[in-house]
Amino acid sequence: MSKRMINILAIVMAISVAVMVWVQLITINKMVKIQEKNFTSLVYRALSDVCETLEIEETKIFFQGSQYYQPDVKPSGGLNNLYPKSDPSESLMNLGRSGEISVSYNHNLIKDPKGKFEIRKSEISLNIPSMQNSYNRQSEKQSQFLQYQDFMLIRSEMMIADRVTPEFLKYVLTSEFKDKEIQLTYKYCVRTTINGKTEIVLGDKDYNPSKGTREYKTPLFYDQYSSKPNFLYVYFPKQHAEQIKAASDFVLPSLLLTIIIIGIFVFTLQIILRQKKLSQIKNDFINNMTHELKTPISTISLASQMLKDNSLIHSPTSIDHISGVILDESKRLSSQVEKVLQMAVFNEGKLKLKFTEIDLNQIVSSAVLNFEIRVTTSNGTIQTSLSAENTIISGDEVHITNVIFNLLDNAEKYSKESPKIEISTENKSNWVIVQIKDYGIGISKEHLSQIFERFYRIPTGNVHNVKGFGLGLSYVKRIVEEHHGKIKVESTVGKGTRFRLYFPVINS
Repeated sequence: MSKRMINILAIVMAISVAVMVWVQLITINKMVKIQEKNFTSLVYRALSDVCETLEIEETKIFFQGSQYYQPDVKPSGGLNNLYPKSDPSESLMNLGRSGEISVSYNHNLIKDPKGKFEIRKSEISLNIPSMQNSYNRQSEKQSQFLQYQDFMLIRSEMMIADRVTPEFLKYVLTSEFKDKEIQLTYKYCVRTTINGKTEIVLGDKDYNPSKGTREYKTPLFYDQYSSKPNFLYVYFPKQHAEQIKAASDFVLPSLLLTIIIIGIFVFTLQIILRQKKLSQIKNDFINNMTHELKTPISTISLASQMLKDNSLIHSPTSIDHISGVILDESKRLSSQVEKVLQMAVFNEGKLKLKFTEIDLNQIVSSAVLNFEIRVTTSNGTIQTSLSAENTIISGDEVHITNVIFNLLDNAEKYSKESPKIEISTENKSNWVIVQIKDYGIGISKEHLSQIFERFYRIPTGNVHNVKGFGLGLSYVKRIVEEHHGKIKVESTVGKGTRFRLYFPVINS
């Protein structure tokens, strides 16, 4: 996958995640608004029911009698008796005969059995309550209505504290909120206007809504008689927190899902970038391997042609030199192929180590002895300081030797004109530490964390002045870890590099 394609994919995925988060935020915001709207509707319904309950209770005072109102004139049937001779159960027919009212008759045209028509009058008799009874009822209602108006007018002039007690108002509020399933703690008060100034005359003493807290307001005992407007106020101190808590049942799963999706997006992008990088490293490895294998093959081919060329004088000395070149290049080619095969075995998990008790000082001494000639040829020096006393470890002698040799090889390859290498051993706690230090070109911090990756080599463009496949340090790290050890590296550009190998010792 090309870099341009990866960038497009990353942009598309980022936009998709951003849109998803935006949609979720809009949905959550709408849900919170709907919850707030429903809550507001319930609160106002409850307040409306509170006002209605208080008005009903005040109406009961009128019908049951009260200390605040004693009517001067009580309804009297005699004052309004317009039909003194009537009886509530008497019919209109009798009232007509007594002269109280007029009774009319209907004339009907009737056909007799002989087929002749004659006019007959029939008296209407209605068994309904008398008009006197109906009038009395209407008069009493009108009188009661006028008395109720007078009662309400007197009540409207009273202070709100005299019309309803705080305990009863609190009880009604609590009952209505409970009926509407509003379980939040609330504060309430009643405000009225006195001498042009609004004051709290009833309610909680600590009624003090903070800035941003919503107050719910409704008129109390509001009618045409009210000359002193009273308003009931309510607010819920924990309303905002409870709304957030209620919304969290949706927000938390949504947030968790968003985090998971973003995590998957980041993880996928990292995998893509890592695969891209690995692909680039493998391409570099193939190019480098082609160069590394081509050199010894070309040398062997050239030497073979020289032996085959009859025009050249083949003295024993020249033949010995050419055969030596062929042998050295063959060994080099075999070594390079062996490294590739070793890493292939590592990747398949088929590597089998033969653990025995080995002396680490002895292995280091042997490796230095074999490597010393190579360093001396390059006008370099190698210093050894084997101060560790407990050096017996459990390990594979062949692979441990390869680890030491690989690190010495790197120290020599990445040194300047005359390599200077220091190798030492020491004991620390239950470890034996092998330290290999050079004064070469060093490794920058940006590459230091990647040097143990397979096929990785510090970029040098197309310059192949340092030979290798980028497998050595990966192999070293794997072998050390297989021996339950650890490896540490310190490096400064232009000053050199120091590797420390930690192996657990066998307690004697």
